[in-house]
Amino acid sequence: MLTHPTLDQMQALGLAGMAAAYRQLAEQDNAADLSRDEWLGLMLDREAAMRADRRLTNRLAAAKLRFVDACIEDVDFASRRGLDRRNTRSWRRVPG
Repeated sequence: MLTHPTLDQMQALGLAGMAAAYRQLAEQDNAADLSRDEWLGLMLDREAAMRADRRLTNRLAAAKLRFVDACIEDVDFASRRGLDRRNTRSWRRVPG
C-alpha cells in the first residue's frame, strides 16, 4: 500500500490526528504485531483526542478569560471574601 497518497487523503479529509498516528505507528518496530483493528483504533483515538483538544483550545480562546491559569485549588480562603471552603470545593464531589 502506498503511504503517501493515504496520508495525503487523510490530510485532505481533515484527519490530521489519524495521519499523525499512522506515521508514528509505521515508524515503530512492533507495528507489525498490531492487527488492523488495533491500528484503526489507535488512529481513531488520536483523531478524537486532537479534536477534543482543539475544541477546548477554541472555547478557552473564545471565553477571553481574565485569569487563564486560574484554578479552584489556588483560591485563597484566608482573605475576607466570605467564601466558605466547604461550599466552594463541594462541586468537585462525584456522587457515588
